[in-house]
Amino acid sequence: MKKKKVFATLFCAGIFATSLILASCGGGGDSETKTKNEVKFQKSPKNEILGDLVNISGEYSAKWKTSEDEYEEARQKNMEKYADNSDKREQNYVKISADHKERGKQIVAEANAALEKEMAGLIGKDIPFEVEDGLGFEVVECKISKITKHATSCNRTTLTFNYKVKPVDAKIIEKLDSMRSGLYKCLDANEKVLLDSKGNEIETNVLGISYNEKKQLKNGETIEKEGWFVLEPCFANFAKIKFVKP
Repeated sequence: MKKKKVFATLFCAGIFATSLILASCGGGGDSETKTKNEVKFQKSPKNEILGDLVNISGEYSAKWKTSEDEYEEARQKNMEKYADNSDKREQNYVKISADHKERGKQIVAEANAALEKEMAGLIGKDIPFEVEDGLGFEVVECKISKITKHATSCNRTTLTFNYKVKPVDAKIIEKLDSMRSGLYKCLDANEKVLLDSKGNEIETNVLGISYNEKKQLKNGETIEKEGWFVLEPCFANFAKIKFVKP
C-alpha cells in the first residue's frame, strides 16, 4: 500500500510540474503568444577582398525586413482585434511601436559592432583594379578607406575607397570633360560586371575631374579621388574595379 501511495504521489506531482511548465510557456493559458518570423538569410563564403562584409550587410538587411514585416503584422492584428475599442487599440499600438523601435536599435547595434570588428582588418587594404586604354591617366593606388555604418533610417551598407590618378597623356587630359571623365565598374573573377538582384549593373558614381584637378593633371601632378559602392549580395563574387570611358 505504501508503494502505491508513493507512486500516486509522484504521478500527481509530475502532472502538476508539467502543468506549470506548459503554463509558463503559454501552452495552457489564454494569453497571446508572440511568434517571430524566421530570418531567411544564407551566408556566402568570405570574399578575398571584402572579407565578411557582404554577409554582415545581407544579414542586417534580412533582419531589418523581418522586423518591418513583424511590425506590420502586429499593427494589422491590433487594428482588427480592437476595431471597436479605440482606447485599447491606441494603448496597444504604443507598445507595438516601442517594441519595434527597440528591435530596430538592437539590429543596428549588432550590425555596426560586426562591421567595426570586420573593418579593423580591411581599412587601408588594396583593391585590385585596372584602367581601360585611352583614359589619359592611370590609377596608381586603390584602397578601402571607410564604410558607412547602419542607421535606423537606412538599411544600405556603403563602402568607400580612395584612389590616386596619375596623368599619362597630356593631349587626352586636355580634352577631358570635367563632368564625365570616366566610370568604374565592379567585376568578378571572370571579368563580368556584377549585377544586382534585378539584373542591373551595380550603381557606381562617375569619375569626375574638376577644372583645378584637370589643371593639376596637365602639370603632371597626381590627384586623389574617392569612390563608393553599395554592398549588394553579388559582391560575394567581387574581384576588382575597372576604370572605363563613360
